[in-house]
Amino acid sequence: MAGRIISKSKVTQSKAPPSAFLFIKAGLPLILFSIGASYVLKRGIEGKQKESDASKGLVSKSERQARLDREHNDMLSKINKIRQTDFDNTKRIERPEDILERRRLERERRNIWYSRAWRRITFQK
Repeated sequence: MAGRIISKSKVTQSKAPPSAFLFIKAGLPLILFSIGASYVLKRGIEGKQKESDASKGLVSKSERQARLDREHNDMLSKINKIRQTDFDNTKRIERPEDILERRRLERERRNIWYSRAWRRITFQK
């Protein structure tokens, strides 16, 4: 029985922790977590709504953004137009000798005597 009395006296002697200590240990982390979670949730929903409005076209754009979008659409239309034409990647590149020969023939055709004479009569260069 003496052991029981001592144990009772130890129980009665130990005090409950102060309420401030209990709040710092358990309550403060809970409050900080709740505030942080609400902030993150609010920012996430705002971002989602902005993206949704932008995709629906409800948000007014700045002049710069509107100009960039217009240029982007123009470039895409040009690219699509180029892609629709038949692009032949197998064409042979002219050799420099061939280019020179072609130019020489053009020059000779242009400088035939009757063409030269007609240009002088009509005062063309």
